[in-house]
Amino acid sequence: MENLYQQTLAAMPVEDVSFILSQLPQSDAVVAEPVAGAARTEQLEDDDESRRRRHIERDWPDTGTILSADYYGITYTAEIIPAAKRLKSGKQIRITSGAAQGTVCDSFSEAMIAATEQQRTDQNLGRKGVSNGWMFWMWDGKPPEYNDPRPDGDE
Repeated sequence: MENLYQQTLAAMPVEDVSFILSQLPQSDAVVAEPVAGAARTEQLEDDDESRRRRHIERDWPDTGTILSADYYGITYTAEIIPAAKRLKSGKQIRITSGAAQGTVCDSFSEAMIAATEQQRTDQNLGRKGVSNGWMFWMWDGKPPEYNDPRPDGDE
């Protein structure tokens, strides 16, 4: 989805865009000339698409599945439960151990952050080692990398 700025520029005649660019403070940086008509819109869409984070489709484990994770020597557990609100997956995660026990989260990453919050604060770890909830949690006895559908595990 384009932002309002991109929509506005795409809808403007090229002459207006050129005028706007001419009013901006000049620097040594090279300013690209506006592309005429539909080509400009297409270029904006391409640029927007390349900046957008790639979405990876993943299948959630079945309701009732027990998740586990080991983070710096502490084991955390959670359970997949039916969602109490409208979510695309139809499922949520309830943390069943640690300081966040009973907390219900909408995503694997949210559950990872919530489960480890107290330990990360106590040990001054920041976000070290908690970047991808799908890689953090294990289920069905499978290691986290098994849960990642990307061929090389690339981001």
